Amino acid sequence: KEKATADFNAAVSTAETKNSDIETAISDLQALVDSGNPPLDNSTIDNATTVITEARTKIEEIPEIPSKTEEIISATEALLIDSDCSETLSKLQSANDTLSTSIKQMQQVTNPGEAFIIERLTGLPNIIGMEAVTEDNDPNGNLNKQGGYTATVYFASDLVDQSDVYGNTIIDKGTDAGGAIEVYPTVEDANRRNEYLAGFDDAGMFNSGSHSVVGTVVIRTSDKLAASQQKEMEKNIYNSLIEIK
Repeated sequence: KEKATADFNAAVSTAETKNSDIETAISDLQALVDSGNPPLDNSTIDNATTVITEARTKIEEIPEIPSKTEEIISATEALLIDSDCSETLSKLQSANDTLSTSIKQMQQVTNPGEAFIIERLTGLPNIIGMEAVTEDNDPNGNLNKQGGYTATVYFASDLVDQSDVYGNTIIDKGTDAGGAIEVYPTVEDANRRNEYLAGFDDAGMFNSGSHSVVGTVVIRTSDKLAASQQKEMEKNIYNSLIEIK
């Protein structure tokens, strides 16, 4: 009985350590979920919640030591069945990493400054120049106004025949030259702008090109680009904006 008791106590110690490790990892992930910081991908919240629920089922109930030797041995074996929690901890850490990254990505594309936009456009395929809007050259006059953008950077592409686009500067040429990145204070403002642009999608000569939202940023590409070129450029810009460096 003495050996059986020693084995049982060792198994209890292992189970308590496992439970503690799982509870700590759950607590860390739950804190991230409850932080109120929105992720870029909302599914990362759902995934984290699912992983937490599953992990809680892996926390073992620690029994009192039985009185009979045979029961002690049986209880010890039961405790040792699920003694390895590495898979559970791995899932919790993975969910934590994924959610944390998504939150950082959302923070990165929430009302970023023009310097960030220019940095992320620089070096992308087929973008040959860019120009940020100022109050003096803003073609729409909406910079930093209520409901307007906090920054806009127009860019030119070598996929567009620039001699065929009216204007002397990239801003003069507007989105036709290649596209533009518009930054808004809130997600609602960006979505409102995107919906407005959608009203021109079938407007023939007034079609302003492709447009999509990431965070509070509207990515626009020229109507002079082929659909496949628009999608490729949009994808390249999106990936660059959300890249964590």
